[in-house]
Amino acid sequence: MIIEGVASNRVCDFGGWTDTWFARSGAVLNFAVDLYARVTIRTRKRPGITIFAQDYEDRIEIDDINSVDYDSKHALLIAALKTMNIDQGIDVFISADVPAGCGTGSSAAISVAMIVALGLLNGQCLVAHEVARLAHSIETEELKIQSGIQDQIASAYGRVNYIDMYEYPNAFVSPVNPSQEVFPQLENRWALVYEGKRHLSGDVHKKVITELEVEGSTCRQALDRLKETAALAKRALLMGDIEQFCEVMNMNNKAQKQLHPEITTDNFEKIEQIGIKHGALGAMINGAGGGGSIVLVTEPGRKTEMEHALQKEGFKLLPCRICFEPAKAWVAAQS
Repeated sequence: MIIEGVASNRVCDFGGWTDTWFARSGAVLNFAVDLYARVTIRTRKRPGITIFAQDYEDRIEIDDINSVDYDSKHALLIAALKTMNIDQGIDVFISADVPAGCGTGSSAAISVAMIVALGLLNGQCLVAHEVARLAHSIETEELKIQSGIQDQIASAYGRVNYIDMYEYPNAFVSPVNPSQEVFPQLENRWALVYEGKRHLSGDVHKKVITELEVEGSTCRQALDRLKETAALAKRALLMGDIEQFCEVMNMNNKAQKQLHPEITTDNFEKIEQIGIKHGALGAMINGAGGGGSIVLVTEPGRKTEMEHALQKEGFKLLPCRICFEPAKAWVAAQS
């Protein structure tokens, strides 16, 4: 049997950082996009598991999934396999549409894609919130990694969501549905730009948490401002006001940089400067920052001009549109 699964990445995470245990409660609005984590599972007669991490050109042989440790850069894949209780021989092929460390929730997307594919293999019927919760618990409980809840929700649910985390890790998730012309207009004006350096969001998280513990720190105030941006972005979308949406992007970007100086980079600052020169009205670093990617939204009709200017400086563009579909898996071939 061959099973395939996909899960989306996310961009424009307004209110990011407030979906964490150290924020306790918060709100995020984010966009799932059609840049996917892709999983193919092929059953076999021989016991054990072989993982092919195709973007790294790595091959990992596992004889007994229950006895393997997590001392590997592919620990997330191993933890997902262990948690899903796989008891038959399989080959697992993993690939992604985004570069490693892109800041678009790619680790969560891989975990979610693994869960939906392995769930189909095991005959489990999981809905979006179960997939998101399981993916989050794999990171935080099984691997003891710092992780908010928004990435797993974006990948599991798809679409544009307003996430009201009333008490970590519990949240209400609501789709944001503006008038039908708003999203196409936004897609025709936004650009996702990879700044070219890999980052480790967990490292940035630790530094921000340390700063929050300092008496009189400005981090807590910045965290409060970030929470406000999620509701403001929701309002701008529902009102169909993309210019106001861009202002909220800038507000979020400023507050995020105030959390810690390492959230921005020289490349991010250069991208923003090029963007402004060529019509960008809004700019916003994705995820935890410290490297990865940034979204720019331009004046109408200037997206191509801005993209050419960025490419001329050596930056990589990742074209994308909103993904309205949840994570899914299907049987591609049956023996």
